[in-house]
Amino acid sequence: MSKGNYSNKDFIVIKMENNTISVDTELSNLNSFEELIQHLPDNHSRFIFYHLEFDMPSDNQLCNEGKRSKMMLVTWVPGKTNVKEKFQTAGTCHFLKQSFTGIFLSIQACSLDEIGRKELISKCLTFMK
Repeated sequence: MSKGNYSNKDFIVIKMENNTISVDTELSNLNSFEELIQHLPDNHSRFIFYHLEFDMPSDNQLCNEGKRSKMMLVTWVPGKTNVKEKFQTAGTCHFLKQSFTGIFLSIQACSLDEIGRKELISKCLTFMK
């Protein structure tokens, strides 16, 4: 991210509580995206703005096309989230996508295996080709 308290982070986590949207400081202060994935709640949704950097693969096996950097919005909605919160999450996600510019890709995930680094890079590459 580029400004404020989280300028040295690759991600910021947003939560909904009592009809308000705020930064989840506990999760946003974790050291890595991999650590964040392990601490996501299993019964509440979260919005993760993630600045993903990766090497763009090439058709030539000996080299790659260089570094790429993409901003993603990952909407975390685990299966144990109650129905009311799922509806609120959908509306809030739409609001967040319209409010923030520069989001390359928005995905919704309900299990941890959907938001690993390798899976996110694969989803980015799908839209880049």
